[in-house]
Amino acid sequence: MDGVTVMDRALVDSARTVPGQGKRAAGRLTGIDVARGLAVLGMYAVHVGPDPAKGGAGVLFKPFEGHSAALFAVLAGVSIALMSGGRHPKQGRDRTRVALKLATRAPLLVALGLWLTSLETGYMVILAYYGACFLIVIPWLRASAKALAIATVVTAVVAPLLSHLVRVRLLPRDLLFFAPDLTADDVTSTGLLRAATVLVLTGTFPALTLMAYVFAGMSIGRMDLTSRSVCRRLFFGGSALAVGGYFFSWVATGPLGGMQAVYRSLEPAAAQAGMTPSEFFRLHQTWIHGTPPTTSWAWELLPTGTSYTPFDLLISIGVAAAVIGGCQLLMPRFERVLRPLSDLGGRVLSAYVLHFVAIALLWDESDGDSIFSVPHFVEFSVVALTAAVLWRKFVGRGPLEWTMNKLSSWPKYLGAVARVPAQRRG
Repeated sequence: MDGVTVMDRALVDSARTVPGQGKRAAGRLTGIDVARGLAVLGMYAVHVGPDPAKGGAGVLFKPFEGHSAALFAVLAGVSIALMSGGRHPKQGRDRTRVALKLATRAPLLVALGLWLTSLETGYMVILAYYGACFLIVIPWLRASAKALAIATVVTAVVAPLLSHLVRVRLLPRDLLFFAPDLTADDVTSTGLLRAATVLVLTGTFPALTLMAYVFAGMSIGRMDLTSRSVCRRLFFGGSALAVGGYFFSWVATGPLGGMQAVYRSLEPAAAQAGMTPSEFFRLHQTWIHGTPPTTSWAWELLPTGTSYTPFDLLISIGVAAAVIGGCQLLMPRFERVLRPLSDLGGRVLSAYVLHFVAIALLWDESDGDSIFSVPHFVEFSVVALTAAVLWRKFVGRGPLEWTMNKLSSWPKYLGAVARVPAQRRG
């Protein structure tokens, strides 16, 4: 999304295949927009769809938990890579312009995220954490696909463990502790250092571990996404990574006893609640969000969505890679069918922000669980898809995408020098 995934349309529009190398001619990487559109619908499924824990139709919504947010983050990395040159990273002044553009968008995203949090919808908002990632990623703009892939693996494995070590001393937590999102009051009352700590380490989408998704997306964006063979490798390789992640997590938590260690850490709280540890875990497992409990290292073995454990990160990266590769493969064959999703994905920042505004206007705490239903998911999806199609047809770029682009476009004038023709000598 513009402002979040920072797609440069001119660059995407100019993407071309090379004739005679088994690649399908395509004017745009429209499959990327389709993937964004799927991420939006997945977000709606989580925010207003039925609770999978209650069974029934809600079970069909289980796959969206955790993976939609991860797909957004990986796509952010893809777009940063495309913005910074795609397969051939920009150098010199051109790379400086990209860095300044990211540095400009970072505080804008933080401010927008703080405003959405102030609406008090009860939902977690990721935009401010993207702002932190945009600053962290700047030194990596020149990195190759291989270097970024290595950074992905290292970050996915090391960052959660480092987070655990630091949080044990800085902000230890059990399963029932839930760190709230950063608010504007936190920034003004506790200062920038505290705010930065929340964004990078202790918040609900900590940038330290979120960078694993951004690096993965940048590595994908450095590939030739117009190549069908590359997209097939993404699809099958991503699927294999996700399946492998679940398998090895099962081995670690089952036969190797990791889950029993988690249950032992829950025994006091479970006894107080009159439950078995397994019942207590199932009831509260979504509270792991972003920062796993520090009561046992075994928490880092779980595959739970948005837990930001090593297994969760690798599984979600695999799912995102498979979705991106699959969308790129399907778009040329089913362009007419997938076009509404592409239109929605091209206006994803607006879709993201406005759905929070709609929730704040339509519902309040007294509505309880009644807002989580299949009809509400369908309503949000149909309205968003229809609005995106009409906006693309009659207006063009989304309203927030246009605004973000205008506010961050000043670096393109950096170092611009008017060329004056040299005077001819008689």
